[in-house]
Amino acid sequence: MTFERGATVVGDVTVIGGTINGADDADIRGEIRSYRDPLRYRRYGDEIVYAPQRELPRYAQRVAFDARERSRSDFLVAMGGTYNRVEGAPIHFGPRIDERLNDGMRLRASLIGIVRSGRDFALRTGDFGYRVNGELMFGSTRGGNLGLGARAIDLVQSTEPWPLKDYESGWAAFLLHKDYRDYYRREGFAVYAALRPSNDFTLQAEGREEQHHQIDVRDPWTLFRSDQVWRANPAISGGEYRSLVGSLRLDTRNDRAAPTSGLFVTAEYELGRGRNVDHPYGQVTCLAAPCNAPGLEDGRLDYQRVFFDARTYLRVTPAGRLNLRVAGGGWVGGDPLPLQRRMALGAPDPLPGYGFRDQTCGGSTPVLQGLCERVLVAQAEFRTHLGFEFGPDWANDWGGDEIDYEPFHVSGPDIVVFADAGRGWLVGNAADQVEADKLPALSDFRADLGLGIDFGPIGFYLARALDGGDRPVTFTVRMGRRF
Repeated sequence: MTFERGATVVGDVTVIGGTINGADDADIRGEIRSYRDPLRYRRYGDEIVYAPQRELPRYAQRVAFDARERSRSDFLVAMGGTYNRVEGAPIHFGPRIDERLNDGMRLRASLIGIVRSGRDFALRTGDFGYRVNGELMFGSTRGGNLGLGARAIDLVQSTEPWPLKDYESGWAAFLLHKDYRDYYRREGFAVYAALRPSNDFTLQAEGREEQHHQIDVRDPWTLFRSDQVWRANPAISGGEYRSLVGSLRLDTRNDRAAPTSGLFVTAEYELGRGRNVDHPYGQVTCLAAPCNAPGLEDGRLDYQRVFFDARTYLRVTPAGRLNLRVAGGGWVGGDPLPLQRRMALGAPDPLPGYGFRDQTCGGSTPVLQGLCERVLVAQAEFRTHLGFEFGPDWANDWGGDEIDYEPFHVSGPDIVVFADAGRGWLVGNAADQVEADKLPALSDFRADLGLGIDFGPIGFYLARALDGGDRPVTFTVRMGRRF
């Protein structure tokens, strides 16, 4: 907690799980107490009671082998990533270690195998991948450290950071036979350096050498609509890619699941070079001759790309919060972006008032994948809290940052009024494109308004597009916060 100069408190100040700064500059008339260690608690009726951290049972997925102070190892057996139409349930398994080498150095390493059970749950028909990582960390694990590491991967990855959060996309696929994302396979290795001046901030540079592969849809089992045919997984620009990626992450939110204050900012710059690239421009993006991009005549593709996501959370009244988000990015130089780096906009997120991939930048002919070279989205919501709760008290036990979604304990609800606006576009001088040094006119952005009720673990939202067309009101179910 930080007091600004001139702040006044007529009573006592007690901080648990943190420190007090600026107390000398404030007028505090009561007693000041601070405790660095967090207090583990649970709700019991209208009160909170102490809840010590529970021991994991013997049958827990993570089995600890090393109980030495400040060093640990375990064996992970868990579903990693999201349920999807090309992998099914990706099962991750393997050892992990976090070893203290001396007072200022730690080693973190993992050797994780991946079973892709996309055809069924039998190991004999599943494909396999891996995720191997090792990092030497110099400094304190609680912030103020430098990490040097390397990784080798064979992963299936989504082409876009939206629509929906990872677990929302997985549940939609598993329950409703609707997969809102597209995927490709990354195979290769990387080396990186990560500077972490504090727990809130990370600056990272990474060099990658990878192969990108097309991956086909399989027929994983779903709880409902299992007799339906999955949407095809679109083509990518497969080939060999060497890239340099710089990224930063700033997270000062007071709560990762339900923040009421703070900032969350991520940004990434990618300088990529492709070789032996198989890019189906003439099949999906040729709007006018010539169809082949000059940079692809010899199978080469050199491009630059950025992406950012900035969010702020403000408490404006004791029960009211205003949340704002601006996100987007895309091509900034070089040859056209590979297909797996392009984007689209629409429902169910971040523009719920419109149809799925309403903006694909594919011309007048509908296409399967997002082809926009740049996108820009702004979102705003005001939520006010109605104070009642139900659900078992034990469901609200917490044990740190790992718990960010409570599906059993309902706290709320929040009434949410929201608005979204966004646009995706191609870069160029044609009539349906936007010049590289300009943004689209505000009149070209698509916008919607909506109203919802958020119970914490699940929320229900109605949205309506504002483009003047004959569009219906859409209904969306979300897990956790919208953003």
